[in-house]
Amino acid sequence: MPRFKQPQKYTHILPNICSAQCICGDAKFVSKLNEDGKKKAKEELNELNEKDREIAVQTLRKWAIEQDWLKTPTDFDFLLRFIRVRKYSQLGARETLENYWTNKSKFPEWFKHIDPADKKIQEVIKSGLMLCPRVYDKHGRRVIIGRLSGLDIKMLLSKEGIDTLYRASIMMYDYLSCDENVQVHGLVAISDYTGISMDFLKVWNPENKKKLMGYFQKSLPMRFKGFYLYNQPVFFDAMYAVIAPFMRQKFKDRMHLHGKSLVKIYEEVGMAALPDEYLPDDYDGPSAGSVKQITEEMIEDMMKPEFRNFIIDSSSGKYGVDLEKRKTADKPPEASFRKLNVD
Repeated sequence: MPRFKQPQKYTHILPNICSAQCICGDAKFVSKLNEDGKKKAKEELNELNEKDREIAVQTLRKWAIEQDWLKTPTDFDFLLRFIRVRKYSQLGARETLENYWTNKSKFPEWFKHIDPADKKIQEVIKSGLMLCPRVYDKHGRRVIIGRLSGLDIKMLLSKEGIDTLYRASIMMYDYLSCDENVQVHGLVAISDYTGISMDFLKVWNPENKKKLMGYFQKSLPMRFKGFYLYNQPVFFDAMYAVIAPFMRQKFKDRMHLHGKSLVKIYEEVGMAALPDEYLPDDYDGPSAGSVKQITEEMIEDMMKPEFRNFIIDSSSGKYGVDLEKRKTADKPPEASFRKLNVD
């Protein structure tokens, strides 16, 4: 991966940060990154030191508070994920934060009143449709596996079924975005198409795909580092035709088709980060556990108070973008304190 030059520090144009913007939660934030993570954050995200990090978060917070059309949590760790995903560009972080809440405001059927304890959401997770092992891959990234054979097409063709699927997906990605290692090292997605039928196209329709891709590509504070497609069906071209118009070129470039072989995926992510069901019968090394074990751990992790309280609060409806006020608001600022390449 190419290394980015460290930007100049434009400290002379940084605004004075009022002490009122330094909320008590700032002092409590302690990064959990190891030395490799800190090194990567410095080299790739321009996170030079703790002081830089503090100023960046306080600056974004000050801007967010000043916007009468925007209601957002302003705690340190929440805002930091938007700073990191845009490599410390203030303008970029503002854009992503605005997009994040705009999507959540436009499509409440997917984004409001989400709770990991919801039985329907837990049913989706227990189906093994989405797997996210606790184990990091060989590059320090989290791995999420979409097992599309777990789809109950008949259930999903109902409005409630579609919304439940996407609500569970949104919750999963909000959960992952809380992980500092994901913020820095990124995420890889593996799509397993084993057993999928043409009925899938009824679910993966252009309207839903446009909404979902808009959220993932422009709103989610997360670095997607690769998309690996396994056992794709003969009608994959038809599926891709639905997806492609809504995909940025960067996403297309990071998509890799692997047919019926997992060998290249083993090489890229490492066997230790994969479920037992995806490993050779004669493999006796470490793994992420069985599908059942991984789904149980996912529910356990998302039921922990720190995440459950966050997702219930953030989906409560008290945050978002006032779309009418936004139309008449002043144009967004055009100057960033740093000019960066965006990964």
